[in-house]
Amino acid sequence: MIGKTISHYRILEKLGEGGMGVVYKAEDLKLKRTVAIKFLPQEIAAKAEERERFMIEAQAAAALNHPNIATIYAIEEIEDKIFIVMEYVDGNELKKIVQENLPKVLNLREVLDYATQIAQGLKAAHEKGIIHRDIKSNNIMVTKKGQVKITDFGLAKLAGAKQLTKTGTTVGTIAYMSPEQIQSAEVDYRTDLWSYGVLLYELLTGQLPFRGEYEAAIIYEILNEEPKAIQTFRSDLPDFMVSLISQLLQKDPSLRISSTREIIERLQIRQIDKPPEDEKKSIAVLYFENMSSEKENEYFCAGMTEDLIIDLSKIHRLKVIPRSDVLPFRDKEVKSRQVGEILKVNHILEGSVRKTGNRIRITAQLIDVKSGFQLWAERYDRLIEDIFDIQAEVSQKIAAALKISLTESEKQSLAKKPTDDLRAYDFYMRGSEFLLRGGKRTTRQQFRCLSTPYPSILISLWLMQLLLKLFRSIMYFIVAIVPGSKK
Repeated sequence: MIGKTISHYRILEKLGEGGMGVVYKAEDLKLKRTVAIKFLPQEIAAKAEERERFMIEAQAAAALNHPNIATIYAIEEIEDKIFIVMEYVDGNELKKIVQENLPKVLNLREVLDYATQIAQGLKAAHEKGIIHRDIKSNNIMVTKKGQVKITDFGLAKLAGAKQLTKTGTTVGTIAYMSPEQIQSAEVDYRTDLWSYGVLLYELLTGQLPFRGEYEAAIIYEILNEEPKAIQTFRSDLPDFMVSLISQLLQKDPSLRISSTREIIERLQIRQIDKPPEDEKKSIAVLYFENMSSEKENEYFCAGMTEDLIIDLSKIHRLKVIPRSDVLPFRDKEVKSRQVGEILKVNHILEGSVRKTGNRIRITAQLIDVKSGFQLWAERYDRLIEDIFDIQAEVSQKIAAALKISLTESEKQSLAKKPTDDLRAYDFYMRGSEFLLRGGKRTTRQQFRCLSTPYPSILISLWLMQLLLKLFRSIMYFIVAIVPGSKK
């Protein structure tokens, strides 16, 4: 094919090949310009259904005239060949740009620029009633000047046009396909919004949100699993971007963001809508759930929860709800968003603890109260001796997820261990739980008045109180049963 002249187009080189055709770079000998030519594969050219789909691509794309969409110049039929002549984009696929940047991720400003241009191109298509149905990084070209061009409307379907997909078959690229597209259901513009969400996730992280080793595994994840929280890959994402991707990747189309117009508005407005530097964010730490087989380990969960409250309170730009306000929700089945609204906080931290011998498994997740989405989550499988390191790490990860820059003094304060004596720490947590459940108020006040959290005198005081109570009980028993002891 290279070097041949078909009609008045001289084929220069092969650019690529996909399920809907082969694309070549060519010279238009009449107009003296470089073009791209897409041929329907010879082996399927005779199939009426494939031919009809190819014609729809030409009709759909030719109706679009937008700077972010590759222009269709003509559709030609020569002998047994049918092809589309379109704008040649001198640049790189967005997929290649992302991959060449790895292991680093793209600059946030660069992603916002690409995302806005893609959304503007999709908006123009949707306003014409055209659905792309195959939005992916391979189908997005970026010129040397940074202009985005959406290509390959080969899977486009005019709204209301004949459904060309056979029952039980799918079109598109699996990793980017919406749940309704995978299930061969009727699709509308919202299927493009899903694919756009997958693309945004890829641009921001360098990875796809659904990426099983096999096609069946990817399909299962799209239909049943939630993608890994995007904040686990990078901590510099603004809240509006996290929320936007979450809304785009809703499996129920009715729950997705409403339109490309709204996407563009969010991207443009939020780029300059930055919160004041001194604005405090707020959080409530709910009591961690005891997942151990022994109910006795409740004291350990409570102690760790209260220590996290203390640690987070050391962060100046973070408002932390005190233990007394979250205590009423302990041991109750509650919804994080409802608790957040009651306590008037922006975020909720919840989790669980499983303690077995000298090992612990701790899970923690940070919830955005307004959106209900998970901002950060992690699981720790460690030795019990690592408990202080885990608490410090959780506090630091929460600060990062909330985009709070810690001062050096705050970092040092969070890293400082309250004690090196784990046995003393265990006694302290047991004593705290005992007093909380049934001890005297004055004794709890003594805990708070001490300058350090876990001094040996505190443990001695608690043990002395316990022995005194035991001694009094024995004396009352003797007085009650021994004749003459009341004298």
